This record gives sequence, C-alpha cells and structure tokens, in this order.
Amino acid sequence: MTEKQLIEATKRLIAIPSTGDNYEALKQALDFIAAMIWAQCPDVTIERFESNSRPSLLAYRGEQRPDRFRILFNGHLDVVPGKPEQYKAVVKDGKLFGRGVYDMKAACVALTDVFCQFVNEVPYSLGLQIVTDEESAGSDGTQHQIKQGVRADFVVCGECGRHPNVYEIANEAKGIAAIDVAFPGVAAHSAYPWKGENAALRASNFIQALHKHYPAPEEETHETTVSVTALAASSGAHSKLPDRATMMIVARYTAADPNFRSLEQVLTFLQRLDPDIEIVNVLDFSSPLYTNPSNSLLLRLKATAEKVEAAEFSFVRRHGTGDGRFYGDVGGEACEFGVAGDHAHADGEYITLEAFHNYIVTMRQFMEQTITSEPKPTHIKAHVA
Repeated sequence: MTEKQLIEATKRLIAIPSTGDNYEALKQALDFIAAMIWAQCPDVTIERFESNSRPSLLAYRGEQRPDRFRILFNGHLDVVPGKPEQYKAVVKDGKLFGRGVYDMKAACVALTDVFCQFVNEVPYSLGLQIVTDEESAGSDGTQHQIKQGVRADFVVCGECGRHPNVYEIANEAKGIAAIDVAFPGVAAHSAYPWKGENAALRASNFIQALHKHYPAPEEETHETTVSVTALAASSGAHSKLPDRATMMIVARYTAADPNFRSLEQVLTFLQRLDPDIEIVNVLDFSSPLYTNPSNSLLLRLKATAEKVEAAEFSFVRRHGTGDGRFYGDVGGEACEFGVAGDHAHADGEYITLEAFHNYIVTMRQFMEQTITSEPKPTHIKAHVA
C-alpha cells in the first residue's frame, strides 16, 4: 500500500471505538486488520483466538503454524476511552491526531503492511500478532496465544514510547505485578470504636508500611515502584465502622528486587506487612523485559533506524511495558519500537507524519536486509493449529 493509503487506513481504524469494554468494536477493529491482510496476500493463514471475549489473531504463511517464528510483529488495537471527537482523525500541522493513533493503531497498520509485503519473501518464518487486550494486562491476547503454543525468537512490538526527536529502542522494561487485596474488619458503632476493628484504618496502616519499603518517588527512578491505584471502604453510614476495605496495588519492579523474584515471594511480602490481608485477585504478574543488546536482529534494527532517521539511537529501559514481556518467560526476546508521537491516554494524542513515514521505511529496509542476513532453515517444524 502507498503511504497515503496507510494514513487513510489508520484514520478508518481510529474511527472504531475499540475500548476494552466494547467487544463488538474490538472484533470490528480486528476484522479491519484481517481484511487488510487478505486484500494483499490472500494465501496467508489467519489463525483466530479468543479468551474472555477478547479476540486476537496470528497471521503467517502456510497452512500450519510454525513451531517458532524467527521474527514476529506484535500490536494491539484496544484503546483507552476518549472523547467522541477523538475518534475522528484529524491531520494538522504535520501531525495525525486521534484516540489510539500513538498507542498504537498507526503502528499496527504499518506493521500489517510490512508483514504483507515480506511474509512470502523472507526465508524464515514471519508472523503478525494483533491483540485487543493490552491495555487490560494482555492475559487474553498475547499471553493467551503463548499458552496455546505460539513462540518467537525476536518480537518487534510497535508500542508507543518514542517522542518526536527522541531516538530510542526499548530493549528492557520493568516487570508488572497487579494485585487486588482486601482487609477484613469488625463493624461497630463509630462512637465505640474499641468494640470493632476499622478496616479502613487497617488499609491505611498497610499503605504506610508499604511505602516505608517503597517510598513514592518524587523524580524518575529505575528502582521498583509500588503504587496504590484504588482504595474503597464504606460502611454506608457515618455512625458505623467499615468491616471491609479493598485495594488495588500495582508494582513496576526490577529483576534484582528480592521481593519480586516470584509471585509467591510477592504474596509473602504483602502478608508480612499485614498477616490477615486477603489476596482477592492477581491480575498480572509478568517478568521484566530484557533483550541482550548484542542480539543481531536488534542491532540490525537499530542500524536501519539510524540510517533512515540520520540520528543515533539508544537502547533504553522503560518503566511501563507492552506485551513483548511475555516472550521472555518462554525463551524469546523482544523490543519496543513504535511510531513517534505524544499524549498517549490523554487529550491531543498524536503521531507526526514524518515519524510515520520513517517508521514504514525503517521496517521495510530492516526486513529487506533480513532476506539475505537470515539463513533459510533446512526444515521448519510446523505446529498444527
């Protein structure tokens, strides 16, 4: 497709309000990408997945899924809620504005087009993985597909993170622990608090103990951070102590943190702070992302981006991360490299048209080089889908 056609495709995709709770729109957005694939390479297999009403797809050549992809493109189509006008894409001052354009529909369109251009040209197994649940932890998309046997050596996630005139590829990111907990109490009249146990007070004491170990940072840090993102405790009346409080905790942790070496150690740490805490739900526990900076494909991607952008790129560690983190747990490596823009999850979300152009050129040239640099395997073991 031409660049103009890709911009128009991105506009149409932005118009689909594919928020995490709009299951029909999530399917519609995924069908949009599937239609793009079939229009350019109708012989490609599109394998469909679904978990908890969250659809995803995996595209590859041949009738059977390769046992392992050499290179896999990964993207997500779900977006955070926006204002009605944000679903009407606008081009202004060299920028494309719209909900999800930066995070990360523009990259999904670009990666889909590059995949279609090269899937039948490269001498190795190339895959395209598009999911619809990254904004809600990724367990029903990328992680679900991994549980179904999907594997890859090197994953390029078109995740946002690059700002205009910032030249970087993320090869590291902190791990994630998202846990819901509860604090039981004993109801009593608020005039006689010694007759009960205030669950709200227990939750407050827990927060203080938590932040003694992990103080709320006042500036950027590459150490573990732990945040309380929700707290609820209500008795329904001023004259009654609450007998239950609930809390959402999210940690972005480093690989060196001894409290996060495993899920069991995390839960043990929380229970040391309050032995009676209830673990209600573990929404996510994902390892940190790490790809060796000497990885040959990572270095080739960096060199290609530097040539196209005429600027030196750096490898960086991100505080937040995308779905590439799931591949580290199954022997793969991943990086985050998307289209430069700004204001993800906020008003005025945009990408620059120059960045979109450079991203497409970079990914096409990167793939062209892999045709000769990546040896053709003597055999490819197939996974029966």
